[in-house]
Amino acid sequence: MSSNGRASDTAFAMEALVGRLLVAGTWLAMALVLVGVLLMLGSGIDPLAHGAVPPYHLAAIPGDIAALRPEGFLWAGITVIVLLPVGRVVVSGIGFLAARDVRMAAISLAVLLVVGVSVATAVALGG
Repeated sequence: MSSNGRASDTAFAMEALVGRLLVAGTWLAMALVLVGVLLMLGSGIDPLAHGAVPPYHLAAIPGDIAALRPEGFLWAGITVIVLLPVGRVVVSGIGFLAARDVRMAAISLAVLLVVGVSVATAVALGG
């Protein structure tokens, strides 16, 4: 098989993996949000009421889920949705490395660095 055929196979496999990641992640996120909304309704909380938004603390999410608190499920779902594009870049970068496409792997790394710097800046600024 030619090197072009191998590269094409790798690209196809990478896109299939990214697609599965995005579909599974979206289903997981929506399931988490649905559980959060159902728990809100079960607790007599109107999900459409514009009350105070519970604070986001990543470390508190597992405990909130274990205690069946709606905000844990809601924040977990939102976190999954936010992380899906990062996961796509990571999987793509690994795929580019496997295909020996150094230029695209470097671009993937640069995207991850920009996201990391953005998150670190937001955390440092208290946002």
